[in-house]
Amino acid sequence: MKTYILPLALLCASLSLTPCGDDENNTINTPTEDVVPGTNHRILIAYFSEPLPDNGVDAASSASRLIVNGDLCGSVEYMATVIGEATGGDRVRIQTATPYPEEYAALADQANEERLNGTHPALATNIENFDDYDVIFVGYPIWWYQMPMAMYSFFDAYDFTGKTIIPFSSHGGSGWSGTVDDIAEMEPQATMVNGYSIPRNSVAESADGIRSWLREIGIIE
Repeated sequence: MKTYILPLALLCASLSLTPCGDDENNTINTPTEDVVPGTNHRILIAYFSEPLPDNGVDAASSASRLIVNGDLCGSVEYMATVIGEATGGDRVRIQTATPYPEEYAALADQANEERLNGTHPALATNIENFDDYDVIFVGYPIWWYQMPMAMYSFFDAYDFTGKTIIPFSSHGGSGWSGTVDDIAEMEPQATMVNGYSIPRNSVAESADGIRSWLREIGIIE
């Protein structure tokens, strides 16, 4: 596999897997619609998260993994857990058929190669009852200034016509990086609702902010 060598600052800014200094704690919303509260929504929280293993990487400073109440989890996985607990929705992790490398440099290299080649990797995840859900939370980190390519595979695999999509993400300072527009372009027959994007350094303290956002968009009361 070809190796791409970039300056450290560019790598940190583009692939949210390693620390690059403190980010501003902010919520980034898009001016779309709210979910009607008080209805019997069937909610799915589908998320992509690739936390690095405990191989000497400092969990407190890694962009993909954190310690919350003594438990190790991925940043997007933690956000999905908070959303699931608040909404009662079902959670599913989006995973590729061929697992990503467990070492940072190899993972960064593969993610960049997939991006450059437009590769949509095959998924191991299969949601047989996808049609039963009407509200789909979609979570992902920002890799190389866009969604991981596995997310494009996810949108390829399912029909979102008539469904409500609510994105959430963690990032290393780049915000949404245009990913909300990408989703809207891929799924023009779905309704997009204000999303929640947070700097990776703030994820461990994000539970209250996530719940406030869920109330603001009307998914919980």
